[in-house]
Amino acid sequence: MRKIWNRPSLPVWSLVTKDTDGKNNLNICTYVTNVSMEPKLMLVAIYKGTKSLANVTNNKTGLLVLLSQELAPVVRVCGQMSGHTIDKLARLQKRYTFAEHSGFRYFEIAAGFMELEFTELIESEGDHVLALARVVHAKNLHDTNILTTDYLKDNHIIR
Repeated sequence: MRKIWNRPSLPVWSLVTKDTDGKNNLNICTYVTNVSMEPKLMLVAIYKGTKSLANVTNNKTGLLVLLSQELAPVVRVCGQMSGHTIDKLARLQKRYTFAEHSGFRYFEIAAGFMELEFTELIESEGDHVLALARVVHAKNLHDTNILTTDYLKDNHIIR
């Protein structure tokens, strides 16, 4: 049996951020939850030491993209490679079509997205920083099967 914290199946998101030159970076987030209905606030855990965290620290904005099952292969690039060493968007554009919202590139076949304005970064003793964000804009794109951690485990993309 899985450890208690690994038993729930969680939605898989990609957080798209911009560096100081406006260049996009994509990562994978599963520790994501809404924490307020009015105003609409999200809490996103961002791995320490990542390009995404550096971008959010400098830019304070991002696009949180809810991934569809069709996008399961992107986890290997967005979540298992570093934006410090590769251009993830350039690599992914060879296989996927992207659209744009507010300067952020997102997968056209994603389920939807939320444009976020980060209001607080909360340091923890753990391996993630907790990023509190106000939802600026949200849009459903496709009524499709959502990518989940169970789907990734069942298809041997993660353990």
